[in-house]
Amino acid sequence: MHAWEQIQKTVDYIEEHISEEIKIETLAQLASLSQFYYQRLFCRLVKKPVNEYIKLRRLARASEALFNREGKILDIALDFGFSSHEIFTRNFKSAFGMTPEEFRSKPVRLNNYVKPQLLLNYTLVDENVPLITDGIILEITRKRIAAPQYFAGLTAEEPIEQMPGGGGTGIDTLGALWDSFHAAKAGIPGIQPDGAELGVTFPGTREG
Repeated sequence: MHAWEQIQKTVDYIEEHISEEIKIETLAQLASLSQFYYQRLFCRLVKKPVNEYIKLRRLARASEALFNREGKILDIALDFGFSSHEIFTRNFKSAFGMTPEEFRSKPVRLNNYVKPQLLLNYTLVDENVPLITDGIILEITRKRIAAPQYFAGLTAEEPIEQMPGGGGTGIDTLGALWDSFHAAKAGIPGIQPDGAELGVTFPGTREG
């Protein structure tokens, strides 16, 4: 078994037991590693310390419950492993810049820390050969177009850590941009009402 497979097994375990007490000792045993080496390897592959990752995933799941109004805020906090309303509020505000009450009263897109699929970091996706993982289908197909294609829309700059999967939390400004596009779509000159939609991200640098 590869190292990333051992860590992925514990990532899956965390997700399945997110509402329960999760001990590093249990995770290390599941990965067949010492606690010391397990924590070092987890941090190296997931880019977060174990307990920090667990907290961020609990906040992500709790924010979904808040958005869907799945109960009282205290009940949601307890359901996702926070021992009190105060601790939940402090961690939520630290991650997203607002309290759970503020988020529930005025929901916005949040940049949640997503569960990683380490397989994608260590698997080469062959052209025209679909890769299926965790319900996601990835396929690379190259096509040559006969004539230039032009796209109309909105753009924004975003720090790399705030990109989905970049490790940051807070307001999902790219998601907000997508919402703004749909709100303004009808008034964008030359746009096709029934045309295809796509989101594109690419690395860039500011001059100076």
